[in-house]
Amino acid sequence: MSTYSQTLTSHGEILANIPGILGFYPQDSLVLAFFKRKEDSPQFSLSPLARLDLDDAVETLIANQNQFTAWSEQLGTDAVIAYVINADPSAADDLAEFLLSEDSPLPTVLAIVQVPELTSGTGWWTVYQQLSLSAPRSGVISEVTGSLTLQQMVLDTGQLPALSRDELEERLDSTSHGIDETEYRDILADVESYEKEIHFLRDDLRHEYEQATVGISDPTNTRAIRAGLMCFTSWLLRDPLLAALLEEPEAGLWFAESLMRAVPRDWPRMRSQVTAAVAVLAQATGQTGLACVAAQKATELSKTENFPSQVARCLDLGLGSKLLVSVYEGAVKARHILFDA
Repeated sequence: MSTYSQTLTSHGEILANIPGILGFYPQDSLVLAFFKRKEDSPQFSLSPLARLDLDDAVETLIANQNQFTAWSEQLGTDAVIAYVINADPSAADDLAEFLLSEDSPLPTVLAIVQVPELTSGTGWWTVYQQLSLSAPRSGVISEVTGSLTLQQMVLDTGQLPALSRDELEERLDSTSHGIDETEYRDILADVESYEKEIHFLRDDLRHEYEQATVGISDPTNTRAIRAGLMCFTSWLLRDPLLAALLEEPEAGLWFAESLMRAVPRDWPRMRSQVTAAVAVLAQATGQTGLACVAAQKATELSKTENFPSQVARCLDLGLGSKLLVSVYEGAVKARHILFDA
């Protein structure tokens, strides 16, 4: 779930803001925009967004009924608008019937809006709209590049939204580490040996931690990558490294992605851990779409890792800010206990 808060103005403006909120341009999707009613006002303010694949949106809503109910209760949402992104004029028919039925786990549906794609000037139309909602029933998408969320994303990250969710998944699946093959095999052998050893000398642990933090300013430094992977063999060093990465989140994200690309695909547990770290750092840099996709990817890589599961659950519930505070405070405490206590 991706979060952004602004006053509800029009469907055209909300649609224009979706790529900046999600971090990518959704296709063949159901985007659920949750709203809170303003105190002492008939107006609604936009709260979190959730995106589902359109083909199995009904099945997903039914299978995750308790989770959607928890979202609504946790975030205090009062209503939802469903945006169907698909060029088939009948794509929303069966979905609309379900969303307006008693079987739907969602709060009050204010409107169901369909649009072929999220590009500036593309026409949208309402499949359903409450009579009490005084909004046009058709129109065009506002200027996407001029949307507040896209401009904020560029300001915060220097990046534009990915053209699709697939583009983000390809980024997270990448193993293009750019390291000389002989050196890379040596790195993996060292990491495997390090994982099997028992490490208890504080100075030795500090040495690997400090070597890893070099990667924050030099993300392609192979000695830093070697040490960073060693840190991810155990929470004992992983958490102190997370503290350092979160203190410089933009640079930390670059290094975390360098580490992720260096983890072989047949090391699913470590790849899950590093991908979860990428999710946390993406959230810290305002890239909520990348954060959510990374968190989901991390849990798919390994169902048994606790840290990725916690990250995914917090992001699913729209608790990104609380996640950052919790991870950073815990990581700083772990670093203090390991090196200074």
